[in-house]
Amino acid sequence: MSKVLNDLPASARNSISRVLKVLAARNNSQIADQLGLDPSSFSRMKNDKKSNGLSDIENVCAMLDSLGLKIVPKHYRLIHEEKLSALLVMSKAWMRRLGSVDDLFQDDIDDHRIDIELGYSEKEKA
Repeated sequence: MSKVLNDLPASARNSISRVLKVLAARNNSQIADQLGLDPSSFSRMKNDKKSNGLSDIENVCAMLDSLGLKIVPKHYRLIHEEKLSALLVMSKAWMRRLGSVDDLFQDDIDDHRIDIELGYSEKEKA
């Protein structure tokens, strides 16, 4: 790993690593065709180091990171931090109340008196 690459933030290094790993697993000629480039031009984008010690592709990854953007696979989906935090709190609360694996198979909340924990009154149940 070059000194310049070491000086980049970890998030930029992760992006570069992710992109280069995917590129290594793909056919460069097909990617070049999709971009409208000849394979040798695409190869230079990947391999030729510029004055800062990074290739064109590495520079683009570093630039995206400096803009606050990250590179993730297309199939990833976004979940907002607040929603994830709420799900985590609810999951932890649910798991804490379990005594054994068998508790995961109970359907009726009255059997475990969860209705009291959730704040349901007798009037609301009726």
